[in-house]
This record gives sequence, structure tokens and C-alpha cells, in this order.
Amino acid sequence: MTDNRIIHLGRRLDPATLDAIADIICGDNIERYPKYRTGGQLTRFFKDAGINAAHNGDTRKKWVLEILEQLEPQGLENVILRLSDLKEYRGVIDELKKAVKEMNSALAMDDFKVSFENNRPVMKFANPMKIDDAIVSEPLKNEEAKFLNTQFSDDIKVSDLNLDSVLTGYLQDRVDEIQNIPRDKVHLGSIFLLGSTLEGILLAVGLNNQKLFMSAKSAPQDKTTNKTMKIHEWKLSALINVAYEVGYVSRDVKEFAGVLRDFRNYIHPHHQMSHNFTPDQNTVDVCWHVFKAAFSQLKRNST
Repeated sequence: MTDNRIIHLGRRLDPATLDAIADIICGDNIERYPKYRTGGQLTRFFKDAGINAAHNGDTRKKWVLEILEQLEPQGLENVILRLSDLKEYRGVIDELKKAVKEMNSALAMDDFKVSFENNRPVMKFANPMKIDDAIVSEPLKNEEAKFLNTQFSDDIKVSDLNLDSVLTGYLQDRVDEIQNIPRDKVHLGSIFLLGSTLEGILLAVGLNNQKLFMSAKSAPQDKTTNKTMKIHEWKLSALINVAYEVGYVSRDVKEFAGVLRDFRNYIHPHHQMSHNFTPDQNTVDVCWHVFKAAFSQLKRNST
């Protein structure tokens, strides 16, 4: 039986839930969250939620998470309800729906949800979860299969991207090496080389389009100056996110490139050991496919 009473939070939330709420507040992923908030807008948000907190120039996500971790249950409830209030989105229903969807996904980890009484957001206990494994896994399998079945050319000429001529030579050497090594035997090496080469290509593309990349909402901010970091300081994750935001790569490439990025981090032996990561031929094939897809789409935007 579903408990439909209006309740109050009454306790602190799990760190994973707080982390998810911090993501909603910052709004860096424009595909998932309804509103990106700058440092000044974060200060205004907390003020509107009744919280006295002024952004200090630190990394936005880190700062927001620290604020959430310090709040008593009542203050945290105020934040949750403000994030789920139509007033926060100036009456734009679609933005509210997106916010509430993400909020309830986060709160489900602590058995709560946001509901509405006469258009007013309120806290309630979450409904019991009913998940059919087949229903959950099938769409993911279909999405992956569709992406992996898309054909991309093995003929990769970095010069087609119209990058710096000297850098192009180094990048092409890496591509040639990737294509020549026995990938069925050099699993880790193939993944590391694919990840670093993709990072090099994306960095070069970003430098060729600095105004476009630097003005993107997902461009990383320097935690001390609160200004956009220079492109050569960006990590692979930031390069992927911005390339997606400006339309240089598709959502599929963005999602699967994140996998390649994570795999590349296993270049550290202790990190690999702690996660018991043992790549096989299928792992390499997926990473190679992601690389070819990204190159194909970047080439399209360079012509």
C-alpha cells in the first residue's frame, strides 16, 4: 500500500543522493538538467531557498556539495522544494518536469519523492520500486547495438580535420600505430592510445574553434578565478562535453566516449587493480568504434 502523506525530511540524506542533487543545482549537463547556474546564480538560488550562502569562487559542484553537506534536514528540504518549484523556472512547465524527474530519481535512493498539492511541491515517501530486468536492459542493449552496428570508415586521415600541420603529423602517427598493433593481443595499450589520441584531436579542434568552445555552458571553470579555463588545460571529459554541446559530436559519441575516457584512467596499475579491470577484445572493439565515430563526426564539422 502506497503511503501518500505529506512529510518532512527529518534526517540527513545519503552522500550519493546529495551528489545527485548538487548536479541538478549546477545543471552542467544541459541534456538532463533544466537550468545551468553560474556562481552568482548559485548564490541567488540558495538565497531563494532561504539559505545564506555566497559562492566563493571555488569549483561550483564542490562548493554546492559542501553547502548541502552542512545543511540541517529542514534546510535541505527547502533546497529540494525550491528545485521543484515552478517559480524557480519562471513558469516554464517543461523545465519543471525535467527538474522533478531528476529530483525524484535522486530522492528514490533515500525512499523519498517530490509530489504536488495544489501546484505546491511537497515531500512524500517514494512509491515501492517495480523493475523488470528485461524491460530495463532491453532499451540499453538496443541503443548500444544500434550505435555499434553503425559503420564508420577505417580510413582515418587526420589532415581531413584541417588542424595544425605539425600536430597533424604526430596525431597521424598515433592513428597509424593504433591500426597496426595487434589489438587482439594489446588490449590495454590499444585503449590508452585511443583515449590519448582522441583527447589530442579534440584539443586541437577546440583550439581551432576557441570562441565557440570557450563560450559553451559546459566549458570548465577555474576554481580560483571563476573564469573559463584555457582549452589546453581541459581534461578529456570537458572536451567531450563541449564538443557535444556545440554540435560537433552526437549524443551517442558523447556517452560512449565517456566509457573510453573511464577505461583510459586504468593506465594507473593500482586503479586498475582496485576495480579489477581486465579488458578483452570486445572492450577494444567498442573503444575503437567510438574513436572512429568521433573522428567521422569531427571531420563532418571541419569541412
